Amino acid sequence: MGLKELIAFRAVIEHGTFAKAAEKLHYAQSTVTSQIQRLEKELGFALFKRGWEAELTEAGRLYAAEADGLIRHWEYVRGLAAELGGEERGTLSFGVIEPVAENRLGDLLAAFRNEKPGIECSVTIDSSEHLARALHDGELQLALCGQPRSMGDAFFDPLYDEEIVFAVDKKHALAEKDSLALEDFYRYPLVTGGEQCLYHLRLEQVFATYATKPFSYTVSRLSSIPNAASALQGIGAVLTSTALPANMRYMPFALEDPKIPIGLLQNGKSRYRSPGLDTLTQLIRNAHKTSESRSSTTRISEV
Repeated sequence: MGLKELIAFRAVIEHGTFAKAAEKLHYAQSTVTSQIQRLEKELGFALFKRGWEAELTEAGRLYAAEADGLIRHWEYVRGLAAELGGEERGTLSFGVIEPVAENRLGDLLAAFRNEKPGIECSVTIDSSEHLARALHDGELQLALCGQPRSMGDAFFDPLYDEEIVFAVDKKHALAEKDSLALEDFYRYPLVTGGEQCLYHLRLEQVFATYATKPFSYTVSRLSSIPNAASALQGIGAVLTSTALPANMRYMPFALEDPKIPIGLLQNGKSRYRSPGLDTLTQLIRNAHKTSESRSSTTRISEV
């Protein structure tokens, strides 16, 4: 039994037909068919009922439940062997939320390449909720994000806090004020992140305590919110890490709980962690410690 056969088996299950699995794997369909036949011959039973749709047999369903674990174990052992030989290779798939992608991803990838030059990285940038689902489905090995509403089998290790803040155009009438008042959110449109953003959900909770919600626009890309708020002559709801253009300014508003914890989301059921994944996790932790140290130094120098 080889890793390629197991991956082909999983691909057929995920995509429903041998043809679609072959397209996904960049193989000829005959290659995938041969791989499944070799796997069936070694196991001694049929995995699929033959037909246009690849329907699992009863034995195939039982084996499918173990396939992902077998693949992870195979990759884990291969990674250990490669590390011992000094030539660890493969692909590491992880996810980050947009603020991380905008501010830290480049340095993280450069540091990881320095440690593990033979490992390719596949990075997904999405909301915390979507990243959590991708982790649960086995599409990602790690995510740096907020704590999702549904954890499933994952566990969340907080590293730092983002904070919800508001911004307006410097030419806006509100810019002359010292801070925002609640009524301002009902006089001007509110521009926020997409509905799956954790801070969008936090704002929904805040305004749910009032009779009506502010008129709002949702923009899935956080970095686009300041310009959209400026053009709409509205109020932009962003995070502290969001870079503001020169024509925008922050406007204080007292939220009861403006902080959003950001941390590592990992699969709690996975027994096999590649050396590369451990390296990436440690680099993320080290980057956070460095950021904290720099922030502390800055605060001390300002006192």
